Amino acid sequence: MRIDGKEAAREAVLEVAKLAAAAAYRAPQLTGVLEIQTEIITGEDQDPIIEFAGTIAPISPVMDFDYQTMKYFREQNSPLVCLLIGAKLDRTELGWDCGACGFETCAEFNKWAKENGGMGALWGGPSCHWKLMDWAAACDYACAAANQYRMDSRPMGTIGAACAGVGYIPECTARVAVLIGPPGEFVYFSRKQNRAAYTHEQHRLNLLRTSPTNWMSFPGSTRPSLKTRDDWYKNPEYIKWEPSSEAELKFVSETMTKVQEVSAKHIPNIASWYKKE
Repeated sequence: MRIDGKEAAREAVLEVAKLAAAAAYRAPQLTGVLEIQTEIITGEDQDPIIEFAGTIAPISPVMDFDYQTMKYFREQNSPLVCLLIGAKLDRTELGWDCGACGFETCAEFNKWAKENGGMGALWGGPSCHWKLMDWAAACDYACAAANQYRMDSRPMGTIGAACAGVGYIPECTARVAVLIGPPGEFVYFSRKQNRAAYTHEQHRLNLLRTSPTNWMSFPGSTRPSLKTRDDWYKNPEYIKWEPSSEAELKFVSETMTKVQEVSAKHIPNIASWYKKE
């Protein structure tokens, strides 16, 4: 028997994702009571996620960066697997009354979360911090398992939010999507596949706007400038604190309307998968 090595590597991505899911359930817990949910999403079932991410991308460079990566691999028919890891963190039966959630007692936390909790920008909240740490450990174990097989992976809150937006694992309040594969070196850190999506200047500005602290001069003057040019010390530039303009607010509102339309289009079909017989 002869097996093409490249094809074997493609097939191995799904097997690694399964083992990563198993590792997530094996992760040690501080509470011993957290129930995580995992789901492996492949092929055309990723399309609603990509559409959601692409719709919100114009107002989120970080989402756009991960959207371009997922979109590229999907269009290339590369063996990309999305391991979605979620948990319900807005309830606790611990009774430890630690206050980390912002409430003095677990009972107050549960009462407020039940009456007022809802989806935030990324996760629903508030969250029990003890369960949050257990859930984070599960995500870490999944990535570590993929690394044991030398398969690149990256946990993405952006794509986790996109999964939430179209209805995946609806009972969870926190979701992270661990993208696994395709086989290659530093797939999610060099991001070579994203080069064609942006000009050099667009890429530079996106990095500057999404992580300004990495470009900041020494803040001892109490007014640190940003190193936006090689000669940044000449005519220095600063971050200015100001409200969004009417045009910016209008664009965000119009974009979010489109995002809601994408959600409404996909949620019924995806949600039907979870209905119990």
